[in-house]
Amino acid sequence: MQIKSGIDLVFLPKFRKTLSRGGSSFLKRVYLESELEDKREEHLAGIFAAKEAVMKALGLPKGSWQDIEITYRQNGAPIVRIMNYEVRIKDSLSISHDGDYVVAYFVALISNEL
Repeated sequence: MQIKSGIDLVFLPKFRKTLSRGGSSFLKRVYLESELEDKREEHLAGIFAAKEAVMKALGLPKGSWQDIEITYRQNGAPIVRIMNYEVRIKDSLSISHDGDYVVAYFVALISNEL
C-alpha cells in the first residue's frame, strides 16, 4: 500500500481571467458536461483545483482533465471518479472556499495488487 496526496490552491481573480480568456474552449478542455451544470466561477474553480490535486497525487499527465470527474454527494461532499486508471485506490477529496481562494486536497491509498 502507498499513500499519495496532492493539493492545489486557486486564486479566484486569476481564475476569472483564465475563464474570460479561454471561454468555451477552456470549459470544454477542462470540464466534463456533468461538471458544468453549475457554472458559478467559485464552483468551477473548486473542480479545477480538485482535478489539479488528483493529477499531482497520482502523477497523471497534465492534460488528464477529461479522465477525472468531480461530483457531489447529497450532503455536498465531493467525490472523484478517475477513468482509465487501472490501479485500485481508496480516496478522499476535500474542497474549501475562503474569500478569493479555493483549495482542494486529495489523498489516496493505493493498493499494489490489482
